[in-house]
Amino acid sequence: MWYELLERFTSMRMKKDKEKPHAAGQRHSNAAHYEVPTQGTMLHDHPDEYVLELFEQMLVDMNLNEEKQRPLRAKDIVIKREMVSQYLHTSKAGQNQKESSKSAMMYIQELRTEPRDTQLLGCLESLRVSLNNNPVSWVQNFGDEGLVLLLNIMRKIQEERDEYPNMGMKCQHEIVRCLKAFMNNKYGLKAMLTSAEGIPLLVRAINPRVPHMMVDVVKLLSAICILEHPDNLHERVLEAITEEAEKQDNERFQPLLLGMNKPNIALKNGCMQLINALISRGEELDYRIHIRSELLRLGLRDLLTDIRTIENEELRVQLSVFDEQAEDDSDELQARLNDVRIEMEYPSTTREVFQILMNTVKDSKAETHFLSLMQHLLLVRNDYMVRPQYYKLIDECIAQIVLHRNGADPDFKCRNLSLDVEGLIDNMVDKTKVQSSEAKAIELEKKLNAELTARHELQAELKKMEGDYEQRVQELATEKEILGSEKQARESENQTLLGQINTFKEQNWMKGFKRHFFLSTTLFLSLFSPPVVQIGYEDLSEKSFWTKANEDRYENNELFAKLTLAFSSQTKTSKGKNTYIMLRARTVVCVCVLKSSTAACQ
Repeated sequence: MWYELLERFTSMRMKKDKEKPHAAGQRHSNAAHYEVPTQGTMLHDHPDEYVLELFEQMLVDMNLNEEKQRPLRAKDIVIKREMVSQYLHTSKAGQNQKESSKSAMMYIQELRTEPRDTQLLGCLESLRVSLNNNPVSWVQNFGDEGLVLLLNIMRKIQEERDEYPNMGMKCQHEIVRCLKAFMNNKYGLKAMLTSAEGIPLLVRAINPRVPHMMVDVVKLLSAICILEHPDNLHERVLEAITEEAEKQDNERFQPLLLGMNKPNIALKNGCMQLINALISRGEELDYRIHIRSELLRLGLRDLLTDIRTIENEELRVQLSVFDEQAEDDSDELQARLNDVRIEMEYPSTTREVFQILMNTVKDSKAETHFLSLMQHLLLVRNDYMVRPQYYKLIDECIAQIVLHRNGADPDFKCRNLSLDVEGLIDNMVDKTKVQSSEAKAIELEKKLNAELTARHELQAELKKMEGDYEQRVQELATEKEILGSEKQARESENQTLLGQINTFKEQNWMKGFKRHFFLSTTLFLSLFSPPVVQIGYEDLSEKSFWTKANEDRYENNELFAKLTLAFSSQTKTSKGKNTYIMLRARTVVCVCVLKSSTAACQ
């Protein structure tokens, strides 16, 4: 039902060259597709009134619109009897095939148990298939009670969205699909519109972060807006959108613009459908201009510039509808303002708008009031925080005075308009200060988090350095212990060596020497002080003693070692004793050298 309305709205101002073919999954076909049954299956025994009653029930069950029902009602009673007979036959066969499937009451009982997560998702998917495939009578059995259960579950999911983010969104999307199938007939649509929570819950389900669900939601709301209904359903939808925006503390059309900013083409098309439905159903020019101006102020113009570059037929149709409606409203406004044209696509600047207003009130009775209005605006308090709030309040007051939904002018006899402006301004200023403080608090919180993060990193690094320091101290202590033990070992070895040296000194080491001991003349000369000047080899004559002595053959390493042990390593001795020992050693060496030299000369 609502699919056809939405399709008709989508196809506005489009030329159709041929009719759309029937879908393969259509639930019921037209009367021309019915085959004439045999005589045995006709309702010959029943009166015409009973046949007509069954015929009307058949039309309801087939979910046909008035345009398709009209030619069927014009058929002869005989053809109607045949159609009813075949319908009863096919319905009975279909019922036999679906005996194993769940009934409407079984779904109601299962929803009463309040299933969760995957169990709820499976139940909703099965319910959606049943609502799509079964006739209207099955939907009537599901009825208002089933609808209330679906809406209650949807409300709980929306209230507990933080507890089950992924599964909750899947279940909520499946409920939207169930409502979409439930509303695809007069009974389900009427039940949904009668419900007080139906439209607000659908509006609350507009979520740009879930594009596929938002596509179904905006299409449902678009179909509701364009329905012919005495309650002006587009106003109910707009009211629900406004209330939800006030709860979320943001602009009411911001979710639609966020959806249009997504790359999903179907979502862009659905959002444009809802925008066109809200604007086109407004009977008053002021209302349509107000909605369109609010959308353009929020950034719709820039989005439309990007969307126009997309090659999509359905999207192009919605853009054409939007542009044509804007052009019609511009023409109507031009006629109202006496040839003063205001471009809706490119709003004028402040100076141009002021000039237009001046032209409209110039040389008229309204000019003095306009002048008074300007003079009162000059009296607005000169405060950076307060002035914007004054103008915002004045804008809201003018909008409420000028834009009346009933189309009637306000009561001009009322001379005094009592408003507690100071209280409102103070509240608005306080709110602005709170918002500014909250922004600063958020910024400070970010800085605090950054400082805390840096502090934690430094603490971790300091802890690591302390651990490395303690480990190094332990290593140094271990090395100190090792060095101490090695020092003790060396001291014990030194004591042992000193004892051996003292023992060796006490022995008469000269007894083992041979009679003839030779010592290098270089060592002999170095023992005397002061040192003599060295004579080069080239300065010696051939008859010199040193050229014939060949003193190197008298070198003896054992002698040098014993002399070293005896005379060069004495400790803890007085200076006189040391001098005596050195002179004695020199005397001994000299005597030995002289004896050896004498023997060599002989």
